[in-house]
Amino acid sequence: MKGQSLNVLAVGDPATDVYVEKGNNFLGRFEKQTGIHVIFNIVKWSEYYSTLLKSFQEYKYDIIMVAGHLWLHEFVNKGYLQKLSGDFEETYGYEDILPSIRREIELNHDKYLVPSFCDGHILLYRKSQLNQELTEVVSTDDMIQVVKNNSEKHKETFVLKAHPSEIFLDFLPYLRNEGIDAFDGNGLPLFNTSAGCIALQKYIDMKKYCAKEVASFGNEEVLEAIQRDQCKLGVSWGGQLGQIMNERCLNPDDIGFAALETSWNVTWSFGINHLCTDQASAERLLQYLTSKEIDQVVGAYCGNPTRRSSFLAGQRKFRWYPVLLQMLERAKPLPHLPNTGQLIGKVTEEIVKAFNNELTPEQALEQAAHKIMLA
Repeated sequence: MKGQSLNVLAVGDPATDVYVEKGNNFLGRFEKQTGIHVIFNIVKWSEYYSTLLKSFQEYKYDIIMVAGHLWLHEFVNKGYLQKLSGDFEETYGYEDILPSIRREIELNHDKYLVPSFCDGHILLYRKSQLNQELTEVVSTDDMIQVVKNNSEKHKETFVLKAHPSEIFLDFLPYLRNEGIDAFDGNGLPLFNTSAGCIALQKYIDMKKYCAKEVASFGNEEVLEAIQRDQCKLGVSWGGQLGQIMNERCLNPDDIGFAALETSWNVTWSFGINHLCTDQASAERLLQYLTSKEIDQVVGAYCGNPTRRSSFLAGQRKFRWYPVLLQMLERAKPLPHLPNTGQLIGKVTEEIVKAFNNELTPEQALEQAAHKIMLA
């Protein structure tokens, strides 16, 4: 196989930096073992989806990263992904992958993806700055009350991910807390009800406890606010915890963790582009990149591994692992739909307007539902 190469497209995230970190030499070791040279291209999130869609039309990448259940159904329906053979080596330990993750990366019992890292809702808080203790699992109503009970004028108490690229998923736990989800199994809207309006109003009301610029806050801003002790509580992704808690974190021992009762999670995963002409070599690389050894390293760096053995091995060193495991076991995905991305986009347009006081919650949700029904 000498002289052969495989091209990988990965999303810009702390987790994917692990694969190209020179100190790890993962790609070099794979080439030494197999003779296959790996070109690993990381594209920032804002440009990733468009780059990914282009890769399905004209060959450039053999292996691509997929946002789990958000895109799986659509990509399988359109023939973008090759079905995996399922011939995993015994040492790979497919059953070691958490059951909730296995359910997410399979479709109709067929395997299309293998997991890299997860992003699910986790609440972080400064223990010394709260006048009450939190349990390991809290509802959004519990969280709202804690924020209200610990608010003070000289410091922002909370932080939201209200940037348009994040706001829908940041809002989703509030919606589910009212007993409804965003879409049903056919992709029809469920949010345009009185309960949905209550949820959106609760989310918008949290602005008053945040920095004035919170409408532009995404992952990096939330990371910095929590890490630099600029807020008392904030919800981030499990896949950001390793970076939040790294050596730049102020007083990291003061940070506590809780799962949300209505958390959502997505598992970023590797799949094989339908334009790849060497599925056997691609599958070999997939098993290597998501092996037990590398999963532990990815988990340590980004904060969220995908295997039970990784959680067990790291639970003493990484204090958030037990809470994260609870979140992953209880998190509910969105329905497997062929157009999830488009549905989220339509809702996002309208709830951003509500967040910016251009529409009432009722108007925003009705307009979002109307757009979906017309499509």
